[in-house]
Amino acid sequence: MSAADGDAVLYTVTDGVARITLNRPDRLNASNGAMSRGLTAAFSRAAADPLVRVILLSGAGRGFCAGADQQVLDELSADPDAPNSGSGGLRYDGLSLLPKPVIAAVHGACAGIGLAMACAADIRIAAQDAFFLAPFASLGLCAEGGLAWSLARLMGPGHAAEMLMSARRIEAQEAFGKGLVSHILPSEGFADAALAYARSLAAHAPASFAMIKRQLREGDGQNFEAARASALNLTRATLQSEDFREAIRARQERHAPGFAPVVAEFGPPVSGS
Repeated sequence: MSAADGDAVLYTVTDGVARITLNRPDRLNASNGAMSRGLTAAFSRAAADPLVRVILLSGAGRGFCAGADQQVLDELSADPDAPNSGSGGLRYDGLSLLPKPVIAAVHGACAGIGLAMACAADIRIAAQDAFFLAPFASLGLCAEGGLAWSLARLMGPGHAAEMLMSARRIEAQEAFGKGLVSHILPSEGFADAALAYARSLAAHAPASFAMIKRQLREGDGQNFEAARASALNLTRATLQSEDFREAIRARQERHAPGFAPVVAEFGPPVSGS
């Protein structure tokens, strides 16, 4: 990534966890082209790194992401046919294809395209001060970034419709109750707690993560019998895998297992904002 893009997105690796941080705190991490390009580069880097087992996405400063940068919205309002300066090639759908778990650690504001970003992750955890907002109806826009699909899948179609059509602020506790987030953690020490959670996942088998993500992805288009048959085939294969033998050996010998790494490509970029 370029120096400018690198400033908008920070990247570090700690104990098998790639920490990708939205880094425009003076703009509440509002998304623009530099951030989108930086995220694409960071996810590609994490996908290809054999040392990375889990990806933790978070925001610097007071919030996760306040949505699209106002400058981007102003430019599109002035000329809807102009090239979208907020489009940096980030493909939100690509996160489900990436074989490594993506955790969105949300504190403060998570709005608009930032909400789409969080919903594209596999797991969402929230600080007590987190809130979620889909303001599109109040701006005369459609639900962007695949949110109509992802919110309905996470919350159910009724809750998704209410959130999208009311454009109201959803607090962390309500988001938890409706299935949008998996855990609520104290705001104090949230970054450290989120990293500890990501590290706990990183102890597991990368190949299992890849297979589970594939099963979850394909499950939408399968009936139960097809899902069961697919799981049976995968079970037969994994029972013969070195990862399974290593897990049993490590349990018997009482030490941490040494699972094989997984590397991948993030996928070709598509337009996004």
